[in-house]
Amino acid sequence: MVHDGLTFTWPDSRPGTPDNVTAVGQVIPLSGSGSKLGLLGTGVYGTASGTATVVYTDGTTQQVTLGFADWWANSPAPGGDILTTLPYLNIAGGRQDQRVSVYYTSVTLQPGKTIRYLQLPNVNDGMTPGNVMHVFAVAVG
Repeated sequence: MVHDGLTFTWPDSRPGTPDNVTAVGQVIPLSGSGSKLGLLGTGVYGTASGTATVVYTDGTTQQVTLGFADWWANSPAPGGDILTTLPYLNIAGGRQDQRVSVYYTSVTLQPGKTIRYLQLPNVNDGMTPGNVMHVFAVAVG
């Protein structure tokens, strides 16, 4: 899918299997250069935000703030926008009629540099109380 001029690949996963990662400081290998880095994601239990690190191939780094509103809020966090809003969500017992949203956010990249990887913020693993950040896709352009 294309959003804000960036091409994203939505995870191809079977029903009942993970289609996103929970931001707990892990590294996402990337390649390419461009003016921005875009992410598709959502917060759970409130707006989820934190500091991520963009690492470039020349060894330099850039600290960036990422944030996604709660998926039930259906209103984006500042600086982001709604990618899509769905009329229901799938749960273990079937379908729950609750509107939920997936959001888009982007950060400006350093000009002329090539990305090596993105280290996600360490927000929460979802096993302890607090906000959780889910990331579905990342694109550079």
